[in-house]
Amino acid sequence: MAAEKKKTIRPARLKEGENLLACKKKLGIMDIELEIYRELGGLAVKGASRSTILNRLMDFTLKAIETRSGTLYLIDESTKELSFEVVKGPLAKKLKGLRMRAEAGIAGHVAKTGKPYISSNIAKDRYWIGIKTSHEHSNMMAVPLFRKKKVIGVIEVINKVDSKPFSTSDLKILKSLANHFSIIMERADLFAELDGRVKQFSTLQDVGSLLNSTLDESVVRHRAMEAITQIMQAETGSLLLVDEARGQLYFEVALGEKGKELKEVRLNIGEGIAGWVAKYGKPLVIHDVTKDYRFQGNVDKKSKFITRDMVCVPVKVKGRIIGVLQAINRIGGTFTKEDMKLFQLFSNQVAIALDNARLYEEIRETFHATSEALAEAIEKRDPYTGGHTKRVFEYCLSIAKYLDLPLKSLEVLKLSAVLHDIGKIGIEDSILRKNAPLDADEARSMRMHPQFGAEILKHVPQLKDIIPGMLYHHERIDGKGYPNGFKEEQIPLIARIIAVADTYDAMTTTRPYRKGLPPEAAISELKKCAGLQFDKTVVEAFIKAFHNGDVEGVSKHYSSEKLAEPLPSHEEL
Repeated sequence: MAAEKKKTIRPARLKEGENLLACKKKLGIMDIELEIYRELGGLAVKGASRSTILNRLMDFTLKAIETRSGTLYLIDESTKELSFEVVKGPLAKKLKGLRMRAEAGIAGHVAKTGKPYISSNIAKDRYWIGIKTSHEHSNMMAVPLFRKKKVIGVIEVINKVDSKPFSTSDLKILKSLANHFSIIMERADLFAELDGRVKQFSTLQDVGSLLNSTLDESVVRHRAMEAITQIMQAETGSLLLVDEARGQLYFEVALGEKGKELKEVRLNIGEGIAGWVAKYGKPLVIHDVTKDYRFQGNVDKKSKFITRDMVCVPVKVKGRIIGVLQAINRIGGTFTKEDMKLFQLFSNQVAIALDNARLYEEIRETFHATSEALAEAIEKRDPYTGGHTKRVFEYCLSIAKYLDLPLKSLEVLKLSAVLHDIGKIGIEDSILRKNAPLDADEARSMRMHPQFGAEILKHVPQLKDIIPGMLYHHERIDGKGYPNGFKEEQIPLIARIIAVADTYDAMTTTRPYRKGLPPEAAISELKKCAGLQFDKTVVEAFIKAFHNGDVEGVSKHYSSEKLAEPLPSHEEL
């Protein structure tokens, strides 16, 4: 009887041991699952890269299934391929990054059917297309990865450490891990999308400030296109503007190596995707341009660029379509309707910036034209100085080219050169039109013209920066000029530039009582007076411009004769 009791106790203890092992294993799996949520969930929230999360997922998978080899495949929808995204085990280096047809092999079968699969002998498995294995009875288990009920990949493991075949229990664990992965990746994608949107809108705000920081149309256009690639994560982008006279679109800005070639391309309104958007004023997002009836390959043919997908929106100003913006080839995916909405917001900012720049340019051109007309009207009073203002303007720009002036200073120089003699409007005709040298009293009156000019311009606050160049262009480096007797750096640079240009023109212009100097003789005089009457640096810049052929508009009326007093007096300027 005792023997029978002993026999009964042993199976019971054995069963208890098995149950204990099963419980320990279950607790171990639960620990791994908790660790997955804790670590991978944390990585997702922190915005870790997908590759980082996938690698850790495979580490946890191999640990839970008790195997050392496995592969995580992802489906590439654009190529219909399975990519070896993460590979663990002896063949990792060889297989990582490879691709195969989405329906090929055991992984392809699982991806196609959306059902898990266990193979007890892959060498004899009809779906197996891999390399020959060293184990006679190598076995494999694979489960699909889902995102929003759609298969996006496959997890595949091979050969347990204890060489036992995979069981239904193992399959249950792997399916559970795959489910956790799907939840975590959805969370990661959500956080990445939210983070991306925040960055996009932040960039949009920065771009808005950037666009509005300048009123230069060309700068606005280029900044707009450079910002497109950043905001839209596009390979390239382009801005096409409407030529209303011809009823066409032309590439104003096209990024990329072949941008210059695209400048030669024109599209009729209604032609191609951009032409359609320009005609109907409606935005488009196209996932595969080759399947869109509006797509024309002539632009790609010209640029030797392959367009895959595109988002294209109209640029409107006060209800009028002035152009089209394109973002081409989304990096790491395809454009969405959300991208299109964001692009429309960006388009609105570009439209406002372009319109502001256009209005500014129109105002600036009008003002310059008015200033030039005023200067020309003053010149009409002195028939012997016709074209003087235009020549001084050209000389000043030639000098500026070699002084590397900032754009703002260049604008000030342009207006200062045009208006430098506006004060002569206050000089009597008898003095201004005199065909002989001025006497002492007349010279004193003539010397008042810079001050008269300053008095006129001070009533226009927007021209306050123009006054110094005009007021002090008769000052000398040695302090013997007028009106204040300023020296060296006391004289504004703009005034020093005008002084050289003004004097050169005076020397080379013929007057009733003397002939103009040949250009070479005038250059020689400038050299002699550099450091005394003129700024050395400015003179050197003018000489460089002269020898490089940048000085144009030189008076045709000159003589090669040497003058007794070659450098004109201040009263003659």
